[in-house]
Amino acid sequence: MESVSVYIQKILISLLLAFFVSNVNAATKLAIGDVPPNYLGKDSEGVEIHLSENKGKIVIISFWASWCPPCLKELPILENIQNKLGEDQVKVVAVNYRDNNKQYRAITKQLEAFKLTLTRDKRGSLSRKFGVKNIPHLFIVGKSGKIIYQSIGYGDDSTAKIVDALNKELSAV
Repeated sequence: MESVSVYIQKILISLLLAFFVSNVNAATKLAIGDVPPNYLGKDSEGVEIHLSENKGKIVIISFWASWCPPCLKELPILENIQNKLGEDQVKVVAVNYRDNNKQYRAITKQLEAFKLTLTRDKRGSLSRKFGVKNIPHLFIVGKSGKIIYQSIGYGDDSTAKIVDALNKELSAV
C-alpha cells in the first residue's frame, strides 16, 4: 500500500513539473508587441550590449550560427541594411547561437569587416529568453522598444518583408 502512494506522489510531482516547464516555455516565446530582454550578450571586445543603449533606434536582432547556410545568407543583407540606413537609425546585433570556440573564432574572423555587432550565446540562455528554437530567427525591435516583426528562417521573400517592416517603422510618427 505504501508503494502505491509513493508511486502516485511521483506521478503528481511529474505532472506538476511538466505543467511548470510548459508554462515557462510558453512565457518565454516572444510575440509582436512584447518587450524583449534588454541584455543581448557581449561583443568581441567583451562589452555588454543592451537594447536600452539604442533607445529611439530600430534594433534588428538575428540569432544565427556558422553551420547554418540561410543564416550566412542573411547576415550580409542585415549588414547592408545597417550601412544604408546608418547606425543612427538602425542597429544590427547578430547573436551567435551555440557555436563552439573554434567555430566562433573562425566565423568572426571571416566577418571582421562587418560593422554589425556580433555577440555570442554559447550556452543558449539568451536564445531561451527570446524563445528561439530554430535559426535564423530574426526580431525587429521598434523605436518604442517593442517587437514589431519577427521571422524564422530565411528565404527569397525574407528581405522584402524585413524592408517593409523597417519602412513602416521609419515612416511612423
